[in-house]
Amino acid sequence: MRYTFNAYEFTFAGESSLSYGLMICDIGNHTQDDVAFGNEATIIETRLNNRIQPIHFGVNYHEEPLSFTLIIGSERPLDRYEFQNIAMWLTGHQQYQWLTIDQPDLDGVMFHCLVTSLTPISYGWLPYGFEVEIVCDCPYAYGFPFEKQFAVSGETEILFRNEGSVREYLKPQLLFNLDSGVSEVSIVNANDANREFKISGLPSSGITLSVDNSNGIILDQSTGANVYDGFNFNFFRLVQGDNQLIVTGNGTLTISGRFLYNVAG
Repeated sequence: MRYTFNAYEFTFAGESSLSYGLMICDIGNHTQDDVAFGNEATIIETRLNNRIQPIHFGVNYHEEPLSFTLIIGSERPLDRYEFQNIAMWLTGHQQYQWLTIDQPDLDGVMFHCLVTSLTPISYGWLPYGFEVEIVCDCPYAYGFPFEKQFAVSGETEILFRNEGSVREYLKPQLLFNLDSGVSEVSIVNANDANREFKISGLPSSGITLSVDNSNGIILDQSTGANVYDGFNFNFFRLVQGDNQLIVTGNGTLTISGRFLYNVAG
C-alpha cells in the first residue's frame, strides 16, 4: 500500500479516527488539495453607464461556508463491517458536529461541520480509505470555548482582546450576576465607535441576566421579567484585537464564546 506521510489523527462527533484505524493521509493519487480561505468576497455594487466608479453597497463574506476534502485511510484493507461502522460514525447526522485535526498548524481550532459525501478509495482492488467531503456551518474555523469573568463596581474599565483572525464582529454570550439594587447595566466599547449596549428598568432584586448576542435573545433568569422594553437594541459585539470596555453596574460579568479563525487547508 502506497501512502504519503505525514498522517494525522482527527476527531469527529466526539470519536477519534484511531478508534476506526484511520488517519488523514494521501493514498496513491488521492491527495489533500489546497483549500482557499472560507471568506470569499462577493462585492455588492451597481455600475451605471454615466459613472466610472460603481455605486458601492458593501461586501458579503457569508454567501458560501468553508468546505474541503479529506483523504482518510487505513494501513490495511477495510472489510464491509468496518465500512458500515465508519459510515455510521461520519454520516447521517442531523446537526453540525465538531471536527478537530491533530495537525500542528491547526492546533487550537475546530470545524463545525457535516460530512456530505463519503467515497471509498481502493488500491489494488482492495478498499483502504475514503474521500470525505466536509461542509462547515460558516466560512471560518472556531477556537475552543473561552469564558472570562470580571468583577464590576460602578464604572469598570476592562481590556478584552478578541484573539480571532477575522474582521467580522464577534458576538459572545454575556452573563450578568447583578447585586441587589442594580436596575441598569451598560457596556461601551471604545474600539467600536463607542457603541453602547444598555438595558434599563431591570428588577432591582439582584437578578441573573443572560444575553445571547448572536441570536438576539435576552433572558432574566431570576424573575422571568421582560427586559426588552428597557433595551437600546445595540447587541454587544467585539472587534478584532483590543476592545476597551467601560462596564457600568455592580456584580459580576462573564463573557464567553469562541473566537473565529480564517484558515485554509
